[in-house]
Amino acid sequence: MIIVKAPASSNRESIDRSIQERVHSILQRVFEDGEKALSELNRHLDGYEGPILVREKAMNEALAQMDPSLRQAVEIAIDHVRAFHRAQREMFRDQEWEISQGIRAGMRFLPVRSAGVYIPGGRYPLISTAVMGIIPAQEAGVPRIVAFSPPRGSSGISKPILATLSLLGLKEVLAVGGAQGVGALVRGLPGIPPVDLLAGPGNAYVTEAKRQMFGRVGIDSLAGPSEVLIIADHTADPGVLASDLLAQAEHDPLARVSLYGLEESLVSRTLAAVENLLRTLPTAKTAQQAWEASGTVALCSLEEAVSAANRVAPEHLELAVQNPREVLEKCTAYGAAFLGHHSAEAFGDYIAGTNHVLPTEGRARYSGGLWVGTFLRPLTHLEMTKEAAASLSKPGECLALAEGLHAHALAMRLRGGSGN
Repeated sequence: MIIVKAPASSNRESIDRSIQERVHSILQRVFEDGEKALSELNRHLDGYEGPILVREKAMNEALAQMDPSLRQAVEIAIDHVRAFHRAQREMFRDQEWEISQGIRAGMRFLPVRSAGVYIPGGRYPLISTAVMGIIPAQEAGVPRIVAFSPPRGSSGISKPILATLSLLGLKEVLAVGGAQGVGALVRGLPGIPPVDLLAGPGNAYVTEAKRQMFGRVGIDSLAGPSEVLIIADHTADPGVLASDLLAQAEHDPLARVSLYGLEESLVSRTLAAVENLLRTLPTAKTAQQAWEASGTVALCSLEEAVSAANRVAPEHLELAVQNPREVLEKCTAYGAAFLGHHSAEAFGDYIAGTNHVLPTEGRARYSGGLWVGTFLRPLTHLEMTKEAAASLSKPGECLALAEGLHAHALAMRLRGGSGN
């Protein structure tokens, strides 16, 4: 493997001690002073003095003002994302099996009772994240879903986000972001009970707040900077590859982008295409920072590229090769994979149907993205006949006594018909 372009730095965002302390302070303030603290933080941090609970009238007005072409695009995205996640729900069917004679064990899949879904609104108002976060919870059957998003100055939550939430049928929307938003949904407010699960990506403050609140509330994951790793052969278009690399780089100066090219000419032409695109891209300032800091380009064999991808476990994996399904079989760690030359990662970000809330920073080694299963609880049950209990009482008692747990032993002995 030849490294053609190395990152200027490791670009790994560490949890700064000051962020930890600041988040702890914000959470403590919210837990102590509730709505008063939230109003003060909204005013101080976001310049917003309006109500925390968004009125239905404001959502209806945002929908009425929505650009028709944008509304149509959002509706297409909703249809596709809902179809994919509804299909996921079909995987979860209550089951029961006879383990042995007289012993029946089963599983039920029940949704959490309530969920809070965070929708970022800082650098960009992420309309698509509203779709990606809300629909899996809806298809899981969560009875109460609360969306929360930071207000953008005196006007409150971004109007396109409000309109999208209206299209999704949301009734409970909070104009509060950051660590304070996390604290609000863990603590609860007058008329707004706390939730059981928090989902959705956010900035370092949101992520640290979720980390600190985990245990008091369930969380989906801890989000980091966006990532893409592309494996490309001679059949790929350098201009297309450049656009895909910069599509991730424009997210954030901390984004991580990598190209593993299998042909020297492809690599050199892609590098040139990136430089050309950076001259005209409206988001070039952010994209350039990310490209210089974390952009990695390597010339290598397919085996080396696959090995690197499995080691890195990227959020997004693009297989811009002639035989993408064959290559996919060798890939074992990624958040979402995009196969062939037409499946741009950007389609997955917005409109094709797969979810864009995905594991970052190598977490795809042991986890996956947001899906219906995030909002479901697998609950087991056991039913035994008198005869089955009698047959297991002695070996069960033996195990319990070996661990020194005498009440356990007695509970099984009594089911065996002997209280001695």
